[in-house]
Amino acid sequence: MSEDDDQQQDPREMLALMDTARRAAVRKLSHRYIGLFVVWAVAWAIGFGTLYVTIDVGAIDLVPTPVGWIVFATLIIAAIAWSTIVGISAAGDGIRGPSQQQGMLYGLSWTITMFMAWLLIAGLQRNGLAGDVLQLVYPGVYVFLVGVLYLSGGALFRGVPMYVLGGILIAVAVVATFFGSPTHYLVYATVGPAAMLIVAALMAWGPLRTRAGS
Repeated sequence: MSEDDDQQQDPREMLALMDTARRAAVRKLSHRYIGLFVVWAVAWAIGFGTLYVTIDVGAIDLVPTPVGWIVFATLIIAAIAWSTIVGISAAGDGIRGPSQQQGMLYGLSWTITMFMAWLLIAGLQRNGLAGDVLQLVYPGVYVFLVGVLYLSGGALFRGVPMYVLGGILIAVAVVATFFGSPTHYLVYATVGPAAMLIVAALMAWGPLRTRAGS
């Protein structure tokens, strides 16, 4: 085999290697997305479901008030922490070249946004926001912001499933708020997780499945 033949084969081999690496990166990122959606679905179903059966909070008085809020807060904080880790890690997956800095900034944006939202609502509470309205504002603001973060993440990493879910969560936040307290907890505990799991399933086996080169 001549030296010219070797030179002609090298580009094809390089392209094959690049394609293999890209496909592996796509599968890795897909698993991250699906895992993220499942984590949030579980956190919402249990967290908001617990609030719905919490004394003086939900419609059914089964769980002591402090326990209900502790369960809810623990699950949501855990889901936010997981989202931050996934956002930072996704930058290293090699999908269409998002930089490490982009991924880190996106991951940190979850922590910054959630913390500042808590301060914002605390400020409103200090200035007279209370009662059923406060119970509507707290989850409504957080769910709305999670939807916005998913939208921005989907745009940043060109992830259609993440972008679709962001739009769904924003719609859920609006619809649940119109239902009022405490029915909105039931909406969050059922509609939200169902939407997340459907998107995860479509991503794994259906039209939203992430493909190499997409």
